[in-house]
Amino acid sequence: MRTFGRRRRAGRKRTDEENQVKRNGVRGLLPVMAAAALAGCGGAPGGDPDGPRSDVGAVPGAAQSWTPNPLRNAYFGDLHVHTSWSLDAWTLGHPMDNDPSVAYRYGRGEVIRAPDGTVRGQLRVPLDFMAVTDHDNFLGEVQLCQTPGDAAYDSDVCREMRGGGLRVFQRFRIKLIRSARDAELCGSAEPGPDNACDRRAAHQWSRVREIADAFYEPGRFTTFTAFEFTASDRATGGWLHRNVFFRGEEIPEWGGASVTMAHSPERLWEWLEQACTGRCQALAIPHNTNYGMGVALASNDSDGSPFTEATLRRRARLEPLIEIHQVKGNSECSAGLLTSDEECNFELLFEPCAPGQDQAGDQPAPGCAVASNFARNALKTGLAVEAEHGVNPFKYGFVGSTDDHKSEGGSTDEATWPGHYFGEIGAAAPAYATPRNNPGGLAGVWAEGNTREAIFDALRRRETFATSGTRIRVRFFGGWSLPAGLHAGRNLVEEAYAAGVPMGADLPARPPDAGAPDFVVWAARDANGANLQKIQIVKGWTDADGGLRERVHDAACADGTAPDPAAGRCADAGARVNLADCNYSGDVGAAELSTTWTDPDFDPAQRAFYYVRVLENPTCRWTTHRALAAGTELPGGAPATVKERAWSSPIWYTPEAG
Repeated sequence: MRTFGRRRRAGRKRTDEENQVKRNGVRGLLPVMAAAALAGCGGAPGGDPDGPRSDVGAVPGAAQSWTPNPLRNAYFGDLHVHTSWSLDAWTLGHPMDNDPSVAYRYGRGEVIRAPDGTVRGQLRVPLDFMAVTDHDNFLGEVQLCQTPGDAAYDSDVCREMRGGGLRVFQRFRIKLIRSARDAELCGSAEPGPDNACDRRAAHQWSRVREIADAFYEPGRFTTFTAFEFTASDRATGGWLHRNVFFRGEEIPEWGGASVTMAHSPERLWEWLEQACTGRCQALAIPHNTNYGMGVALASNDSDGSPFTEATLRRRARLEPLIEIHQVKGNSECSAGLLTSDEECNFELLFEPCAPGQDQAGDQPAPGCAVASNFARNALKTGLAVEAEHGVNPFKYGFVGSTDDHKSEGGSTDEATWPGHYFGEIGAAAPAYATPRNNPGGLAGVWAEGNTREAIFDALRRRETFATSGTRIRVRFFGGWSLPAGLHAGRNLVEEAYAAGVPMGADLPARPPDAGAPDFVVWAARDANGANLQKIQIVKGWTDADGGLRERVHDAACADGTAPDPAAGRCADAGARVNLADCNYSGDVGAAELSTTWTDPDFDPAQRAFYYVRVLENPTCRWTTHRALAAGTELPGGAPATVKERAWSSPIWYTPEAG
């Protein structure tokens, strides 16, 4: 008889390994049977070098001792969180007293409460790192309109803003796209010292830094000073958004919002290059390219002009990562848009555009998707751009995050997700929310310790992975002479670092006598999630004619099976979900998978990239959990189940010149 794992809302009895996780804290994922391999997979013998997360409620900013791990630990975070300081969050129902401090308290595991004292929420497993990324645009306006006694507080504009609602947000969003400032509210329509909104935004920027610093606990909980650059293409409305992060305490003064930079990412990069000097270090992470209207990842500058060498180099230096999964949809790939990969139909917010269909549709969401909206296609395009210009502007590692708008970053549990705006699910749900949204993802990094320096450096070198919300861990290495059977060895990580390169890196120059590169992959399930189904390796390359190609290989299958030699796919192991109670198969799949894989089609003359995708067995989607709790029918158009997953950052191969 098939057994099922009980849905998490029903209080599934913990297994031995899950009890170990609860005792050891956020990073104790590995099953008991794999504990001996922990030292080779980021941990250390005898326990976690950063210690258990028993300090919830510790004094913010308190110094903590920690021991660096040269083999690096996995840490999970959310790098995309909004509070009441963001116009859209505030006008769509966010209580104005939920500032960044509330978000950080929630992220580190504290209970947060509603005004009436009832528990609003608490993360089951705290985050290791996070950043509040409130919108740059209207940062000053929101504060002026929230401050009684300010000269602007009783203005008609502020009264309207405090009235809230989707209509108000949309009116201000249109002004944003047109780069219009409200002279009544700001005292001037032009940016500068005479603009009260700019002055207040500069003041709030110092508060962003102060609050992030106050909650930073080295070795326990890492916070970053950050903001969201909220640019939009003026012609199409396509999003050019990116979240901007600073490594340490050297932070430039406020440089002006995207509305004052003409919605130009190129101007953002120029400002960062000029303002962030000396010990200051910054990076920007594009997100929601699925809303990109074809412009976010286009093979030209944002104004449609050809790439220049200066722009390419700034972009490549400042944007090493892309956020490929969050509440507003997945941006990896879409079946029918330069791919036939069946797993690309995952949490897509928009269908591919039909011939002649207008992408824009009705705002706030574009009506359909085009090929250049997606990260995999950008990775392929980057190979061609590099061949022409010598620089790859789309050499992206992967992260996921939530884009939460309730000060509740890291809330990715399908069974308990309440939506990413206040009042989003239920009769009062704003039109912005649809069953096609999802709880969002998490960013994973492999770092020596949980500090700003170690986490930031891992982000910059792209030793990162994205998840769709669960805490799957994945490691990925490539090289020309990896030891045979390395994936099954006790010293996998140590030997892989010595003989190869990790995710996010370039393969070294190919030795003259080398054949195809070898890749070793290891993945472990989330202790609170379903078993793993399989590991896939996605390859993209340029063919002999300069064409851009891709292929997906099933590299490791659960339950002791191997990919079919002809089809190259794992057989269906029979994992099922009972939609009457959300119980799911517990006797198929794997707690851990690993393999060594060699590219069977390698051509040393062709540029290529490789990344890993790890798939879980299916479980109930949040919409199904919500329908069961309410006793209603499943919403039309929304899948009943979800196959959670993780993506490693790629490894690149470049032929020798000449």
